[in-house]
Amino acid sequence: MQNKLPQIIWLASAAIALLATGCEEVVKYVPPLPSIELPSSQPPPPSVSPESAKSADIEAAVRQGINQVRQKNGLQPLKNNEKLTQVARNYSRQMAQKKFFSHTGSDGSTLPDRVRAGRVTYWMVGENLFMCTNVPKPVPAAIKGWMNSPGHRANILRPVFRETGVGVWRVGNTYYMTQLFLRR
Repeated sequence: MQNKLPQIIWLASAAIALLATGCEEVVKYVPPLPSIELPSSQPPPPSVSPESAKSADIEAAVRQGINQVRQKNGLQPLKNNEKLTQVARNYSRQMAQKKFFSHTGSDGSTLPDRVRAGRVTYWMVGENLFMCTNVPKPVPAAIKGWMNSPGHRANILRPVFRETGVGVWRVGNTYYMTQLFLRR
């Protein structure tokens, strides 16, 4: 408190000077204030890193490409399901971090386990996985690979599916992609 006493006395005298003489006189006695940045009326920048923004663009491109394939085959486009997308993204990340590629998780989890853990209810669910390294255009490569594989193609063209979630995780030049299909 003793250290603060001179500041309190100074502030009190400045207030008295303000009341007695007006603002112009007080400015002579007030030390300069520290520089502070006032909040802007502009919205804050998004908290998405350029890398995650690129992954989101790839996820959207996969959804769009798969929906084009479905529409060319007389099927309804799949609606994006954000909860399912998060499950897919988490699984792609797990594969990248644990360095494996399988429909069975490194922890022994199955697709139904992962979807239930993500609190997604379903009647029917399917999964397509893709991994590539040093491929300049991973989206067309994934779609072509899936369409050339009978089981993956069946998921894409299964009329019963109504929703999808695509999750992409990149490590260096390697992309891990998970596309989940769902019918509630």
